[in-house]
Amino acid sequence: MSEEIRIGVYVCHCGINIAGVIDVKQVVEHAKTLPNVVVAKDILFTCSSVGQNTIVDDIKREKLNRIVVAACSPRMHESTFRNTVEQAGLNPFLFEMANIREHSSWVHPDDPEGATEKAKTLVRMAVAKAKLLEPIEKSRADVTKKVLVIGGGVAGLQASLDAANRGLSVTLVEKLPVLGGKAALIGDLVYSEKKGWQIVKELVTQVVTHEKIHVLTNTTVENVSGAFGDYHVTLTITPRYVKETCLTPEKGEEACPVEVPNEYDFGLTRRKAFYKPFEQAYPPLYLIDMSSCTKCGLCLEACGNNSIDLEEKPKTLSEKFGTIIVATGYEPYTPSLGEYGYGKDGRVITLSQLERILSENGPSFEDLNLFDSVENIVFISCVGSMENPRDEGARTYCSRMCCSSSIKNMLKLRELFPSSNIYFLYRDIRTYARKEEHLYEQASKNGIIFLKYDLSTPPDVKINGKPSVEVLDKLLGKRIQIPADLVVLANGMVPPADILKLRSLLKFPCSSEGWVAEAHPKLRPVELPSPGIYIAGSIQAPKDIIESLISASAATAKAVIPIIHGRVELEPLVSYVHEDVCGACGICVSTCPYDAVQRVALEDGRRVARVDPRLCMGCGQCVSACPSAAMQQKSFTDKQIHEMIEQLVV
Repeated sequence: MSEEIRIGVYVCHCGINIAGVIDVKQVVEHAKTLPNVVVAKDILFTCSSVGQNTIVDDIKREKLNRIVVAACSPRMHESTFRNTVEQAGLNPFLFEMANIREHSSWVHPDDPEGATEKAKTLVRMAVAKAKLLEPIEKSRADVTKKVLVIGGGVAGLQASLDAANRGLSVTLVEKLPVLGGKAALIGDLVYSEKKGWQIVKELVTQVVTHEKIHVLTNTTVENVSGAFGDYHVTLTITPRYVKETCLTPEKGEEACPVEVPNEYDFGLTRRKAFYKPFEQAYPPLYLIDMSSCTKCGLCLEACGNNSIDLEEKPKTLSEKFGTIIVATGYEPYTPSLGEYGYGKDGRVITLSQLERILSENGPSFEDLNLFDSVENIVFISCVGSMENPRDEGARTYCSRMCCSSSIKNMLKLRELFPSSNIYFLYRDIRTYARKEEHLYEQASKNGIIFLKYDLSTPPDVKINGKPSVEVLDKLLGKRIQIPADLVVLANGMVPPADILKLRSLLKFPCSSEGWVAEAHPKLRPVELPSPGIYIAGSIQAPKDIIESLISASAATAKAVIPIIHGRVELEPLVSYVHEDVCGACGICVSTCPYDAVQRVALEDGRRVARVDPRLCMGCGQCVSACPSAAMQQKSFTDKQIHEMIEQLVV
């Protein structure tokens, strides 16, 4: 005898987010009339502890065996309510959620009556589906007790240390020939007495001496297969071509005739094809840049044939990992040729380039011979950030650190050139937290001149002998012309160029701005939708060094949990195949973005599709594409969906 279906319906006010438009009481009364509904209540904030306790108490007292919550998006709180249902002793998948906030109150604010009727319909559909829900058991699998960290900047270094200090084996992969990322090239910081390169040096020293960490520089991730707990990763290690036994590599650098822009000085200087990245670099080794090397052989003559192998081949390494932490950082925005005069005159530089000049280890103003004397210095804010949202491909986000870094460097320039006039042409001043706000006050007291401009009338940089900047001062309401000895473009952060390759390998989503999108901004801020993959640092969004270190520790804390437990939980709402009606057409195989579906041969020779539950992420594409209805998805079966549709047209 099948059990009696007893459904509890809970309609959330969400403060005024829902109740400010929808008549919640009407929705509750409607729910009471629906078949199998035993309890129907409205709650001010259903996700609160009071709301959750109400559901738990009703399940126990009223012997409820199905729960429907009408509230916000399932993406926001579905996991919250599943945990609540489980806490009451019910299978967590005997729960259904109706989104009456995003799907009703927020989209129909001017039609309360229509929004209320729509909410009733959504609840009716959810109740119809809830009657057909079946218990689903979570599956588990063993885990490989190793962590892969992709990216050797401060976030990757910190994540590697945190995991290794918990006793786990870590492989740290960096595509560049050195560790440290952008932080290794920075001097003074806004929020620390230490220099950027000093923080990197301390982290690198701990990482390279840790017995649990294996560092691979000049290495890229080529392929990722397998599933959470058992990732199979293929790495390609690009050779340096200069052997560590070479005793006189500086002679090879001197003999090399090829010069290219030096990326470690953001293009301010030039380096050889045979080079050492920078003085404090780790590993402190020379290498040959094969993308610019002409194989002329002069370095062989200078160093000896046994010291250099120009024909050395890349090596391939395959390893298994339980979890993966992605910490590949950001790239500084590079203005296009002519943007605010950039590339037209050497005295127009970016904030990144200025940071490098002011670092003790970078080229100095004297080295670069940019000017004879300095009378006027002009900073222009928001270059590559906070652009017009109507423009195609616009970077509408704030890069967050540009204002603080600009002001910090203005104060440094004030020390170097005390008699100069320093102007900051800004759209908005965004100095976060008390320490950074203090910087702003300090700059004002030190004679920094702040001029506000509007996006519709940006500064115009003209190159005629030397740069001059014309700007419409929004506060004064008149145009001002400033002859400039140095123009600094406060360039923001942009996602790294290789993010699309990583996205295809790791199957993660990106935001509209191009950054990696976390699974949930509040409940899972350092996790990706694909389980077992975590994000750290500025791959997620613009962050400063301290924020990157904090997020790295947070990501590691999450990443090590399944490895320490030794087993991982797999996504339960996966697809499955009714093999008796499957025609093995292969459409599901071609549509699956996670390579979770394959065609297999049965004992009788017939071929069918089969889903690997370890790889399936429950996206449902295979179900919608299947022409024979053989492919189904747990908790989203055709029967359940059809029942919801019938209630939609009642």
